[in-house]
Amino acid sequence: MLTIYSPSVSPRLQYIVTELFCTMQGIEAETTSDVLILTSRSMTSPCICYAPTPIDKNALWIKPCGLLSETGIKNHELSVKKTADYFTLFSNTDSGSWPFDLFSAAFFMLSRYEEQEGKTPDQHGRFKAEDSIAYKYGFLEEPIVDQWMQKLLSAMKTRWPLMESSKRTFSYLKTIDVDNVFAYQHKGPLINGMHLIKDATKGNWELVKQRLRCILRLTTDPYFNLEEMSRIHQPYKESTIFFFHCGTVGSHDKKTWMPSLGYRKIRRELSKYFTIGLHPSYRSAHTPWMINIEKKILENITDQQITRCRSHYLLFRIPTDYHKIEQLGFTDDYTMGYSNNPGFRAGTSIPYHLYYIDEERPSKIMVHPLAVMDKSLHSNMHLTAEEAEQYILKLANTIKSVNGELVTLFHNENQTDAEEFGWQGWEKMYERLLKEIINA
Repeated sequence: MLTIYSPSVSPRLQYIVTELFCTMQGIEAETTSDVLILTSRSMTSPCICYAPTPIDKNALWIKPCGLLSETGIKNHELSVKKTADYFTLFSNTDSGSWPFDLFSAAFFMLSRYEEQEGKTPDQHGRFKAEDSIAYKYGFLEEPIVDQWMQKLLSAMKTRWPLMESSKRTFSYLKTIDVDNVFAYQHKGPLINGMHLIKDATKGNWELVKQRLRCILRLTTDPYFNLEEMSRIHQPYKESTIFFFHCGTVGSHDKKTWMPSLGYRKIRRELSKYFTIGLHPSYRSAHTPWMINIEKKILENITDQQITRCRSHYLLFRIPTDYHKIEQLGFTDDYTMGYSNNPGFRAGTSIPYHLYYIDEERPSKIMVHPLAVMDKSLHSNMHLTAEEAEQYILKLANTIKSVNGELVTLFHNENQTDAEEFGWQGWEKMYERLLKEIINA
């Protein structure tokens, strides 16, 4: 067992020790304010002294900066530095100590402390990647919390060779957001009529013909590809989640106007083989009763309890929206990522529990950090399918180096080679990617 001594064990310290060692690494750890426990164990078992001065010469000493003994949000000097291996926060220069306050740095990243400091949000009310410390200093694409822990555990293993090893191994979680299941069908005569007139006016006769063929059921709608998505993911069904949008129509919610029994049937069928989650709509984003209605709709369709979710547009606010989904019975959330930028929003690739700074307690919600989304690569970074493939493989190798969990987000509507949608080559690329990451 690992022992962490501190003169005062605050809720924040207890939380970060539990998450870093127990939840994320599978290592048993205990916090104590009893110095006798520290001195009696440090000779034979791994011990950390988290105190202003090094009380025991055998223990590894980490000097606290004060963040974990506070409550609420306060201004802090982060002291960001770049070492040969990684970036550090809350650095110190005291001889003999660990070079930075790892516990405070990890707490700052995992709790999303900076997102609660009153930054100006984007047009959708989201925290902007550009405002994050990771983006400003250029380590957004590095899982720095995982790297810190890898370095710390290595140093402790050298000092205490019999120390328990991390139980983590690399894993790949494939997630599919189903926002829009029909490009043409079930849109209603008004919407289809307007688009037909618009395309005809511009002389886009191929689009006119394709829309009419789909409306008349002469060909399959290009977005209605869930059977094909099911086939692709069958070999990986234990590590695949489909998130379904069950909200109403809106400017940011591309649901159909007309109900589809075929869509209802395929959702029910998919739920027999894959894990299913709710994709709370843009309209319901911050409104619990609306999310609850969407949750009940999906539960009725799948005939199972829905406990996983990821917000449409990755639209969520910390901590208020986590409070809401926790109260609605959700246990796992997959929204922790940026819409426009791949990388590690919380500095980690490993699932963990959020910390509610407003209540000074851990959340019950397990956060699964999102590493990369197809639209970020295509629409924001303007990568081709081949360039995106290489980017994701590189990101996967980074996560493999820390035994983390790669979470990718692809949309069913982007898995079409139809020229007019601008995603040529992405369907075949995605199939290759699944095999390459698993077999590498």
